[in-house]
Amino acid sequence: MTSVGYGDFGPRNVLERMVCTWIVLTSGLSWAYILGEVCAIVSEMTAESQRFRKKMHHLNSLMEEQGLPTPLRCRLRSFFLQNRHQVNFATHQKLMQNMSPQLQAEVSTVVNLPWLQKVPFFHNFLAHIQALDAAGMDTTNLHACIADISQELEMKAYAQRESFNNVQVLHILARGLVVLNTRVASNGAVWGEDFVLADVPLIERVAGFALTYVEVLCLKRERFMTVIEKRRAFCPELGQIVRRYCVRIAVYRGILAEARRLSLLRVEEEKRTEAARVSLENVPE
Repeated sequence: MTSVGYGDFGPRNVLERMVCTWIVLTSGLSWAYILGEVCAIVSEMTAESQRFRKKMHHLNSLMEEQGLPTPLRCRLRSFFLQNRHQVNFATHQKLMQNMSPQLQAEVSTVVNLPWLQKVPFFHNFLAHIQALDAAGMDTTNLHACIADISQELEMKAYAQRESFNNVQVLHILARGLVVLNTRVASNGAVWGEDFVLADVPLIERVAGFALTYVEVLCLKRERFMTVIEKRRAFCPELGQIVRRYCVRIAVYRGILAEARRLSLLRVEEEKRTEAARVSLENVPE
């Protein structure tokens, strides 16, 4: 089937030559396809691929047993296919834990630098580290704080057209497109920088809506505060910078909230005064 067989019989006319040519082309394409499939199978013979195939098998079994509708099955398959590489994040976190403290600090700083610079108090903390480095001072403990923070990150995935709204959580968009209130954000976007505020009413609410499949890195307030408390003895600067940020934001937003409250009270008082005046005018003499 995949060989021509020249040597026994040869083509003697145009038709036979055309048939032989077709056989040669078919044989070459068949061999190319078979070799390509074999190479693809061999290249994917990893533990991760085997776990993914097993997960998809269980998913198909679940959908079949529960009789899920076809549109929902398509959404589930699409989510798991795009979510295939999320396991890499957990693998990277485990690798970080196996590194020495100094290597953890250096790798964490390089990997997380893009989004750290977008958060005001982290940006100030990095500027403080750079100033100490320029002065020739030891910044090992400061970089260790960044390594601890990176270990507290969680990866969450959301399907297309899914909404999410979490308070006291810092979000870093790792993949996909989302709508944040009235703006569209892409890879590298950061929101929820005020997650460090203890007073929840002062936190600005940001509603997220996934335009595509998205992966988001999340840092919860309680975990971040645990890192600050853990490093307080050796790295008090981070706690001080975060506290100054919290005071500034809380005072600013507290003043705005009070101004809105007084404005509403004034409007309500004007309405009551106007209603009383109208009532007096309608009283017969």
